[in-house]
Amino acid sequence: MLESTDAPQSNKSHKAILQPMGLGGILDAILSLYRNHFRLFLGIAVFYFSLIALQEAVVVFLLEMSSTPSFDNFVSDMDTVLDALVYMLIVGVLIAACSEIYLGKRATIQSAFQCLRSHFWEYLGATLIYLILFSILILNSMASLQDSAVIGLIPFLCSPFLLYFLIGCWVFYGPVIFHEKWTASESLQRSRTLGHGSRGRVFGIVLAILLFQIGVGYILGNSLGVVLALFGIVGDGSVVETIGDLLAGEYTDMRPTSLDALIMYIVYLGAETFTLPIYGIGVTLLYFDLRIRKEGFDIEMQARNAQDLM
Repeated sequence: MLESTDAPQSNKSHKAILQPMGLGGILDAILSLYRNHFRLFLGIAVFYFSLIALQEAVVVFLLEMSSTPSFDNFVSDMDTVLDALVYMLIVGVLIAACSEIYLGKRATIQSAFQCLRSHFWEYLGATLIYLILFSILILNSMASLQDSAVIGLIPFLCSPFLLYFLIGCWVFYGPVIFHEKWTASESLQRSRTLGHGSRGRVFGIVLAILLFQIGVGYILGNSLGVVLALFGIVGDGSVVETIGDLLAGEYTDMRPTSLDALIMYIVYLGAETFTLPIYGIGVTLLYFDLRIRKEGFDIEMQARNAQDLM
């Protein structure tokens, strides 16, 4: 069973995390936790693969049946929204699992999903607020790039600062909800308070974690794609041309309506699934790192562990 190897880390490795960490330490801890609890985290991430694959199958079916451009646009927009929502919900489960491991508890796939169910509406509410504001920033940036007027550049130039504020203030709402039991609005305020004075550091580390996740996924997906191209499984032209298309990202935005596109869609979705735990683990570790730096959470945990041993 999946749970048979999901016991928490040893006390020695757990104590090593109860200290302030820099970027290098957090990245190392991410890889260590992922490796030591590989079946747990990957088992959770597989739900993301299944839900997104099912969603994309429905989207392709609807687009094939559609006969109006307006309906096509609606389906594509809803697909984007659901992609982001499913991503954040599974990240929430990963955060719940990582929090349990960090606190020395026995984490399982069932317990992580149970944690999400117990705080589902609080997490969903905070997630929707976060995604709506994030989407507004992205849409404003894209619209501004298409506006030739100087005033149209204002939202584009302001977006990085607003994104900096959004990540630096609210990125910890998930761990706050699962660990501290706050409501949606309270979790956003608590996350903002926790990040106060450290927003630049939080933004930089979260950005580094995301770039690390994307980089690993890009290398893994394209490496598998190159292997498939060399064996003639994907690509109908020369191998060099197919590999060039892979490296240029030509397959990443294609609907899986052909055999080649379907194979590469599964490959890229698999790579994204494999790297998904990196973000969830990273945000959780950074949350506890801030609590150690600002609130002496390591001392609180040591006192709690000592009391449990008495």
